[in-house]
Amino acid sequence: MPAPLSRSRALTATLVLAATLPVLAGCGGDASATAPASTAAVDLPLLTPGTLTVATDATYAPMESMNGTAFTGADIDVVTDLAQRMGLKVTFVQTGFDDLIDTVGAHRADLVVSSMTDRAARQEKVDFVDYFIAGSQAIAAAGNPLGLAAPDTWCGHTAAVNSGTTNGDLVAAQSALCTAAGKPAVAIVDVPNGKSADRVAAGAADFGVEDYPSAVDLVTTSSGALSLAGDPLQAAPYGLGFAKDRSDLRDAVQVALQQSIAAGRYDEILKAHGLEAAALRTTAINGGA
Repeated sequence: MPAPLSRSRALTATLVLAATLPVLAGCGGDASATAPASTAAVDLPLLTPGTLTVATDATYAPMESMNGTAFTGADIDVVTDLAQRMGLKVTFVQTGFDDLIDTVGAHRADLVVSSMTDRAARQEKVDFVDYFIAGSQAIAAAGNPLGLAAPDTWCGHTAAVNSGTTNGDLVAAQSALCTAAGKPAVAIVDVPNGKSADRVAAGAADFGVEDYPSAVDLVTTSSGALSLAGDPLQAAPYGLGFAKDRSDLRDAVQVALQQSIAAGRYDEILKAHGLEAAALRTTAINGGA
């Protein structure tokens, strides 16, 4: 399903590369080792001792969604792995996206995982451990027959995009660059989030632009009719959210995440969901802008 507009990222002029994120200090030794269970169960402030209670809005495949009564998706698998490394059980609680920050801030959950972009405005209320790089992603007909990769290849073509989002801003900005360079503008077909695939599959648009995870899901479920076109653009981090007074828990989760990355389990999870292009190599606290 498409991401709510509140998940959209601020427009940036350049890619935010994973390599630019601050490196976590103090993570030497065996990266595959789990944190002592006593640290998680006794020393860390948890809503329920021995259990990591996680708030999520499970409406955004392939990151988090429901399969019957079971939570599923890349976010679910990542956090489940982190809880295991900390010697904890994990419980996911369905929570509306707009209520997630207040829920963790009021200690009704220990952390948030819900494809939430780490932004400066949100950092005023919660702390983030960045775990994923998302961005805008173009999709095209299978095999990308028009060779639509970098945005400068979009000139003279028709884009299906929600004009009220950062994805729409990206296409509009590129169209202006096209005309400034003496090339044809990008024609825009305005569609709701997640609906560009319908126009591309029908031949009514040459390409669509969606949030990267949503684009991956649209391509995966297209029965071979669509493919990704080029690399993710305007990248920004998704973050695991914590109450500002839960820094001990935040730091313990960051260590577990770095262990998962070093051990290769993190990469396995993202690859299983077709999201390996969004993998981080190091973590950061409040690394978003």
